[in-house]
Amino acid sequence: MKRIRLGFIAAGARNRVYAKNLLSQFGDRIEFTAVCDVDHNALQRFQKEFKLENTALYRDYKELLDHHRDFDGLIIAPPNHLHEEVTIPALEFGIPLLLEKPLAHTAESCMNIARAYDSSKTRVTMGFVLRYTPFYRTVARILREGRIGKVKVLNADEVVGPVLSSVFFRTWRGKEECTGGMLLEKCCHDLDLINSMLEVDPVQVSAFGSNNHFHSRPGLGPRCPRCKISNTCAFSTVWWGKNLDPNEDNGENLYVDFTNDMCVYNDEHDIQDRQSQIVEYEGGVLVFFNATLGGPDTRRTIDITGTEGRLFGDFRENRILLYQAYKEKPQEMKIEHERSGHGGGDSVLIRSFIESIENPDYKPEATFKDGLKSALLAFLCDKSRSEEKVLPVRFLKEIEELRD
Repeated sequence: MKRIRLGFIAAGARNRVYAKNLLSQFGDRIEFTAVCDVDHNALQRFQKEFKLENTALYRDYKELLDHHRDFDGLIIAPPNHLHEEVTIPALEFGIPLLLEKPLAHTAESCMNIARAYDSSKTRVTMGFVLRYTPFYRTVARILREGRIGKVKVLNADEVVGPVLSSVFFRTWRGKEECTGGMLLEKCCHDLDLINSMLEVDPVQVSAFGSNNHFHSRPGLGPRCPRCKISNTCAFSTVWWGKNLDPNEDNGENLYVDFTNDMCVYNDEHDIQDRQSQIVEYEGGVLVFFNATLGGPDTRRTIDITGTEGRLFGDFRENRILLYQAYKEKPQEMKIEHERSGHGGGDSVLIRSFIESIENPDYKPEATFKDGLKSALLAFLCDKSRSEEKVLPVRFLKEIEELRD
């Protein structure tokens, strides 16, 4: 059987997750042909972790693309501000791409990629891992089956715990010029989930937010081991070493970096640490979505009220309660999933990507157009927040005109 030849652009946490799931599910059917990362240490760690003695290693993605024209698929996951630079030439290969979310860090970059995509024949799988989880697939199925009637209101919350919050305030993710903002970076796949579950388009948005907690605090830091609250601060790498559970299946522990111990309050950053969106969708459906950095743990919940019932779900607990009119007690569902990270979504996403390589008629569940739609919605919410205005959604026609 012919081996599937893959290239990786970036060797960070997300591509390590993808590589791990590829090997665990497909084993010898997969060949890691080449890997690229500007960070030599990340490249060496990737090589050692996956025993890549025969894999070509590059520090420049252009060299990887120039030297290899025999890939069956490419997995692209650099920092957001590099997506346009890397993705446009990769689209010219005409092979399936797995592109980590978000699509890009600005609306202009997103549209530049969109034009290149429209001129290509490449199939793109967006890294919207939550789409592939048994939990959210169950929620979507319940809505499609009409078990709560017509949706009236959808409330969704994401609270980000200490580990992932610290990533935002210690790395490039804390700078809007690199990420495109907290909402885009952390929550574009939450917006995608809402878009896909409702199966109607957004009409107008209003958003509010600020950074009200992660401000400069004289007397703390500059690094955790030398800080006076290192044993009690939830963001402290010292505290993590004593209290983190390495078996936690939420994808966070891959982001634990004990060498990056700058103070989350005093390191440079300019993003919001909380943001709320109200989005009206076609048919009058109202969506309230809240995102908060710096919570005590990481949690996602969803609460949907329809004309004939209500659904409440807790993603971390993999538990759904279905309330239906004229029934005394709710139906409780405990959702089982694979231990692959992100509630089992990582493994399913990888299978979908491999299917897109092996089956030319296969359409990815999370498409390029989905990625563009969620990104432009995030940018519009940020504009509403900064301008303090209710803003209409006017980008849908541009998305519809793109090829499928």
